[in-house]
Amino acid sequence: MRTGQGCPLFVCHANCCRSVMARYLYRHLCNKAPAFSAGLEAGERINDRAERMLREWGIDASAHRPSKISRDLCTEANAIFVMGPSYLHRLVWEYGEDLADRAYLFADPFTRPVSFGYGEYKVSDPSYDNRPATELVKEFGWMRERVLQIRLALLGDGRRLVPLTEYFELCKTVDRGSH
Repeated sequence: MRTGQGCPLFVCHANCCRSVMARYLYRHLCNKAPAFSAGLEAGERINDRAERMLREWGIDASAHRPSKISRDLCTEANAIFVMGPSYLHRLVWEYGEDLADRAYLFADPFTRPVSFGYGEYKVSDPSYDNRPATELVKEFGWMRERVLQIRLALLGDGRRLVPLTEYFELCKTVDRGSH
């Protein structure tokens, strides 16, 4: 991982919800530090729930337009945080295994996974949750803390991020088509 320069890339399925929330929270909480977000596919627009949740946190994301990840974007980012193991597998399968040394699981980038049971290390998608945004912001409040932890680690605070290279074989056991 390259510390102190560049910016993180947050990746989810369609760049409509989770990666958008991570990017906008990162920029909001980290003094507008640069950050990218993208999807393995590009959705049509920001998800209404994500937009409402961000609004609850005082963040306007109405101008967001989903984009698909690219090799150039991966190269520009100093660290890549994905929202689940299947996305991690697909990332290196489609864009190159050389990305494994700076690819991390957003749910817990500080711990080496020993298994990927159902739902482990996957950030749940509020797009499929019908609860009001006011309830969802409580459940997803941990994302605020996570982006701050990531920022500090990227600045070199001593907390070690665990890259995919340390559990690559385990990641290959995950179906890269699931989300």
